Amino acid sequence: MGKIFIDKMLMSRFVKRNVKVVGIFLNDVQRKGTDNIGYTFVAGLFMVYTKFLTKLDGVFYVDPPPNAIKYPYNQHIKRFSDFILNEARNLLNSST
Repeated sequence: MGKIFIDKMLMSRFVKRNVKVVGIFLNDVQRKGTDNIGYTFVAGLFMVYTKFLTKLDGVFYVDPPPNAIKYPYNQHIKRFSDFILNEARNLLNSST
């Protein structure tokens, strides 16, 4: 996930203006047997990238991990259906 934040920073510096970047993610899990599921979303690292590197113009999950729907992550992460129904049009219509 961290690469997309770095990519936005580098592209914006290269073209000397803000570049719009959204991240669309699938929730990756690690399984041990049938009942033990480990989510790979590293919530703390996501917040470090968001607060100290750069803020993406949208972060969308097709199937959000449990932490992503809780505060404060839900202030930055939305469902992919929100992107399709609302955000894509707004993103394309805005100038910067």
